[in-house]
Amino acid sequence: MKNEVVFILGGGSGMGLATAAVLTQNGYQVVISGRTETTLDRVSKRLGPNCTYALVDASDAERLKRTLLGIGKIDHIVVTISVRANAGGIHNTSEANAKKAFQRFWISYNVLHLSSEVLQRNGSVTLISGSSAKTPLKGYGVWGSLHGSLNALVKQAAIDLAPIRVNAISPGGIGMNPDRQLTEHNGTTENVAQMIYAVVGNAAVTATVIDVDGGERMGTWNG
Repeated sequence: MKNEVVFILGGGSGMGLATAAVLTQNGYQVVISGRTETTLDRVSKRLGPNCTYALVDASDAERLKRTLLGIGKIDHIVVTISVRANAGGIHNTSEANAKKAFQRFWISYNVLHLSSEVLQRNGSVTLISGSSAKTPLKGYGVWGSLHGSLNALVKQAAIDLAPIRVNAISPGGIGMNPDRQLTEHNGTTENVAQMIYAVVGNAAVTATVIDVDGGERMGTWNG
């Protein structure tokens, strides 16, 4: 049993749930958070005694701060929140919809802003960006810009917040058709979770963006 606490924003489903499962199975104490208590309660019971939950809207910065401070000892924070925004290319996405997509940036920023106040000295923050920052694609301009902004945020925050470690995992198209991959593998949330687990537990990794995309748009395999 590890005496380390991981707080996961968006831990009730998708990559957050997969990450919570991997971490609890490997002895971490995990607090999942989200806005739907019935989901959080069901998930935490399923994951067992190493998992509890906190009901919080991560877009409410003051409430998030109170929640994090109220937990007490936190060693690591993982931000896996998704935002349902009707966004695509820069040419066909309104400013309002682009701002909605960029809520992920500001939630991540606020977590980093609070981290020196709520994390243990040698803790870590892990963000989720995306492969469209590395390999831009027509029609995904808003998402590529968002993911690139998150990657840049990681690099700067790791310097500003040291010795707290800051990293990002950059997945490919989870749940989408593979796009010219090098590996013949459909990406899963578990792939992302395994890499988050590795980064959280490795005290030598910081200021790093790690691709988990099967070499997306670098090969020929389309499933």
